[in-house]
Amino acid sequence: MNNLEALNKGFKHLVSKNKDPVVIQNINGYEEEVILHLNAPARDEDLSILLEKISYKLPKDYEDFLRITNGCMLFGEENELYNVDTVIEQKDIIDLTYEKSELLNVAYILQDYIIINLEEAAQGKSEYVYVIDSYSPIEYLRSLKCDFQTWLDRFIVSQGNKYWDWI
Repeated sequence: MNNLEALNKGFKHLVSKNKDPVVIQNINGYEEEVILHLNAPARDEDLSILLEKISYKLPKDYEDFLRITNGCMLFGEENELYNVDTVIEQKDIIDLTYEKSELLNVAYILQDYIIINLEEAAQGKSEYVYVIDSYSPIEYLRSLKCDFQTWLDRFIVSQGNKYWDWI
């Protein structure tokens, strides 16, 4: 099974719930209704523009994700996995502010940014996803010791909670 098939299988249940409230158990143990909203797949033209902008090849699992949904909101409005346009906007901010062309901000999760290190992914490293509090300087990036698909799987299993803060 390739990455796209595995990701499709994992998203099958979420896609069936798209835009309908689902009940989850939050980190405090309470049940709450949340909306899962998945966008249409990214167009090839959008992906081409992104690839031109980043000067790196996208990690296969992240590209597969964009081919399934061009961004989404999972488990509430504060959990946004960016669409291609927003990724490009965030790329401009990182490049201008920090001059870190290897970093790609792909999500905003409860006041944290999820960052892909494109250089590490290009080198074939399997651990290229990082997290940073949205109020912290870039030097505080913390490795989540995984690839994008593993991060997404864990995020879904934790029902939208910041599992990376549990350790």
